[in-house]
Amino acid sequence: MSERTLLSEIVHCPHARECREDLAAENPCRKIVDYQSSLGLGKFQVPEPWSGQIEQAPILFLSSNPSIGSDEDYPTWDWSCSEVHDYFNYRFGGGRKQWIIDGTKSLLIDGRYSGSTQFWASVRQRAIELLQRNVSPGTDYALTEIVHCKSHAEIGVEQSQEQCVKAYLLRILELARAKVIVVLGARARQVIQSQFNISTENSISDSIEIGNRERFFAFLPHPNARSYRCFAKCLQGDELEKLRAFLR
Repeated sequence: MSERTLLSEIVHCPHARECREDLAAENPCRKIVDYQSSLGLGKFQVPEPWSGQIEQAPILFLSSNPSIGSDEDYPTWDWSCSEVHDYFNYRFGGGRKQWIIDGTKSLLIDGRYSGSTQFWASVRQRAIELLQRNVSPGTDYALTEIVHCKSHAEIGVEQSQEQCVKAYLLRILELARAKVIVVLGARARQVIQSQFNISTENSISDSIEIGNRERFFAFLPHPNARSYRCFAKCLQGDELEKLRAFLR
């Protein structure tokens, strides 16, 4: 499956569309989709497939679901396919607009930029820690989630994650070029450990073949966690050097 085909399928997810168009439909995605119930169908902020050049980036960050911001210049269902493709693949640079600057500040509807986003700043630092150099967001690393619809505080994720993971997770990982997949937070960690039979005791996985490529999973707390969040503090022994060597 091509990148464009998978991106379009996620952005126009049939489960999200059913929840918006049939208010009586029973669907495990109902709660997370209804988080945007005050918006018209055309203004629904689309499910986020990934951010960055996923077929190029050697590192992929995987978390629970994307946070939502009503003032962000973000794709809705009335955007064209080419506009949506440009946004998600070139969100960090190289697109028709400068969607994000410094890897941390998003373009707002009024043309200004937001303040620095803690999550984005944190993943950038983790990429620097792995690659041991300055990084280019979107090409050195990309981001995706186990649930693609947007909400605050993981609202609706528990109910929707089984359906969303079954529909999209493996295909996204097969498409990604990433050699190291950094799993952020307890919810994403539980999903990956279950899907790939990884011990709950491990900070990194053994090498796992996904999409004809060898990958390592590394597990860190969510960037908002009140605990150590860097590789140097969270991994054991030579695990960090093992990941760095695999990325060279």
